[in-house]
Amino acid sequence: MLKTIILLTDTVQQQRPLASLLREHNRDLTFCSALRASDLGAIEADVLSKARLVSFAADVAAPEKFLLRLGYGAYKFYAAPTQYPGLPPAPDESDEDPRCYSVIAQSMTIWPDFKKVVGLETVTIPDGTSDAERERMVFSRLAHLFWQMSGMIAGEAIDLPGIIESSENRRPAPAMMN
Repeated sequence: MLKTIILLTDTVQQQRPLASLLREHNRDLTFCSALRASDLGAIEADVLSKARLVSFAADVAAPEKFLLRLGYGAYKFYAAPTQYPGLPPAPDESDEDPRCYSVIAQSMTIWPDFKKVVGLETVTIPDGTSDAERERMVFSRLAHLFWQMSGMIAGEAIDLPGIIESSENRRPAPAMMN
């Protein structure tokens, strides 16, 4: 039974609204807050087997050992320019600001071939948009995607359904790692 959501965010101010939204779907949830990898390491090991990690707009890598101990998986919500999917643009590759972004919810696993996209939206930025407005628009769509998926995130499913995934759709067994 899912008991704990570990919220990994970029700022402490994001923690409360995300937890409140998830609690609307599952009143019995408890929450652990994290801003850094060291915060993840401080979480008691016995909590992890009944926990799910949700990374929201955070650039923190979760340690492999940590991901393996989670009983309900790990998911990250992030935004990326569509011309550089999954990567930040190199500063010298383009003089123009990207006009199109994807906001993505993706499973986090230590096995790259088993990652899957569980949520996806696209944001087109109008010409002449300021940097601050661009950031607000992208962040708003990311928050909207989280809101849409909050029922699934707070639910009991061990593995959220993918909308884009590898042809192999099951978690590898220990024997497969050899």
